[in-house]
Amino acid sequence: MEGDDSLLERIKRHDQSALAEVHERYFDQIYHYLNYRLNDPDAAADLAGEVFLALVNALKNKKSPQTSVSGWLYAVARNLAADHLKKKVVTMPLMDDLVADTPSLTDQVHLAQLAPMLKQAMHQLTDEQQHVIALRFGQGLSLIETATAMDKTVGAIKALQHRALASLARIMPPEVDHD
Repeated sequence: MEGDDSLLERIKRHDQSALAEVHERYFDQIYHYLNYRLNDPDAAADLAGEVFLALVNALKNKKSPQTSVSGWLYAVARNLAADHLKKKVVTMPLMDDLVADTPSLTDQVHLAQLAPMLKQAMHQLTDEQQHVIALRFGQGLSLIETATAMDKTVGAIKALQHRALASLARIMPPEVDHD
């Protein structure tokens, strides 16, 4: 599979096979990111389609991505998700994605009580903090991939993630064990 740089040059030349490759390579990732942010599969599918339509329109208007195809796509997805969330209050399935092992029955009860509080706390974070949490923990992107998607340095992503998690810890009620 060719690199992002080579693919970027090909789409700038309006190579139709490159556009098809971008869609094939990134559609599922963008869809899963949007579904994670919105918790609405139908809206995520619609918005994922809009992301790729935005790419086609940007190419027509000679405003194509300059440095990273994936970063550009995630940035558009982020903006579309933010616009969608402004129109409709939704919850994020963060707890489902953060729990790696099958919890015990006691843990399941605790998580069921904790999930609504965590979802509410997530909505109190800045959009950028929600974005980094969604990419890192919802999408499972590495620090480097997240930095590319958000057009930031790895150090900036580490700091943003740290602030987001610290904010979540402060926002959560005191009766919640922060271990």
